[in-house]
Amino acid sequence: MFRTTKETWLYGLDMSTIKSIADFNASLAEYVRNYNLNKHSATGESPMDRYLKTRERIKSPQSYEWLQECFLHRQRRKVRNDSTVSLNSTYFDAPMQFIGQTVEIRYAPDRLDSAFILYEKKQYPLRLTNKVENGRTKRAEYHLDYGRKGGGNIV
Repeated sequence: MFRTTKETWLYGLDMSTIKSIADFNASLAEYVRNYNLNKHSATGESPMDRYLKTRERIKSPQSYEWLQECFLHRQRRKVRNDSTVSLNSTYFDAPMQFIGQTVEIRYAPDRLDSAFILYEKKQYPLRLTNKVENGRTKRAEYHLDYGRKGGGNIV
């Protein structure tokens, strides 16, 4: 669709007739309307007719929240010993129970402040690291159980 639009509409657009962004948008809307109502040689029907025949098979999202979560970025990061993780060159404080573990972080790239760790279907929010406060935080000592495979978990 994008290549077709570019080659059949945009390249043939007379820019002298466009006086504003509203004119441009109206021209594009008219092109898309005509495109969707004309028969295509490959399918033998218009895109609108094809859509109307199959629309009952199109699944609707479960909820708005579910749909938003589908578009979150996912990154795996190891939580450092100071309970921080790095994401896009920004440090975040993670809950201490994840120290030393590799976790899955989900976030919207334009809203890093809403990033969270997803662990066993539960969300654990991350917060921007205050480096001074982080340096003063007392943490429980932990010991590795070397008897467990791969060095084991924190005991």
